[in-house]
Amino acid sequence: MEEYNYEYDYKKYTKNNKNKSGNKEKNYKRCTMILYNSYDKSKWHEAHKRAIARAAPICTAFDWNLAIYDFPVDKIENLEGLESTNTEKDVIKLIETTIGGSGSYLRNLIDNNRFIVTNKYQAQFGTPIATTSKPDAKKLITPKQVLQELQKKPCGVFIGLGRHGLPKDVMKMGHYELDITEKGLSLETCTAIASIPSVLGTMAKYE
Repeated sequence: MEEYNYEYDYKKYTKNNKNKSGNKEKNYKRCTMILYNSYDKSKWHEAHKRAIARAAPICTAFDWNLAIYDFPVDKIENLEGLESTNTEKDVIKLIETTIGGSGSYLRNLIDNNRFIVTNKYQAQFGTPIATTSKPDAKKLITPKQVLQELQKKPCGVFIGLGRHGLPKDVMKMGHYELDITEKGLSLETCTAIASIPSVLGTMAKYE
């Protein structure tokens, strides 16, 4: 099977199908998907690689940035020829190599300075939004309200990696809490990674 040239076809599709709804285009700021490692902070696991591999093509497709937060990047086994992982470039090279085929999508994000390795919330992410199936009524934000926020400033959307979701300290960090289903349904991590940008991206296209 021939390799799919996603970058060329995606740009062509966007150009030919831009604003087909006939609505006036709105200027949305960029979202960053922040994968929070609530799985294991002491060892680099296959689950860490899979999460990045799943998130990279989604972020590419819907024009999101991707950040990994509190990942044990210092636990990745060094590649041949690399003496340490002290620099961000070394870390990114290690991550790109370990995730396999989807590394082509990650490379697209890296080349456009849209992949971030961090252990603290950065101002460039904008408004922090925690995702949960049980949002606090006082901090609840709907998908439509997220789009309204994106007309003013960027947003960083936290997704917890692991069965326990986001810890309390990260939930407190969020200015808002988003249930993408609006029905209180709990989603598996990989499902949330795909559905959140998809829902917001589709709503923005036809808003």
